[in-house]
Amino acid sequence: MTTPGDRALGDYSIVPYQSTHNTGGAVMGRSPRDSVVNRYLQSWDVSNVFVVGASAFPHNSAYNPTGPVGALACWVADAIRTRYRQRPGALV
Repeated sequence: MTTPGDRALGDYSIVPYQSTHNTGGAVMGRSPRDSVVNRYLQSWDVSNVFVVGASAFPHNSAYNPTGPVGALACWVADAIRTRYRQRPGALV
């Protein structure tokens, strides 16, 4: 859709972007020096913040991160349930 004064850029299709599987942004690591979250996807800076999703990956190493994201979600949920709730604070 264009308005007066805009130039038409052509048709836009979302189809090519439906499987880009964007990752990164809150990278998981061993140290707050080089990562945002620890192995439990817990923020190094704020212990009650858990960032679950593909943002923990530094890059997309496969065509579909859904399996690893699901596995990490289960790992994190278990750690919150069995460790964090009993003793809130840093898990690492």
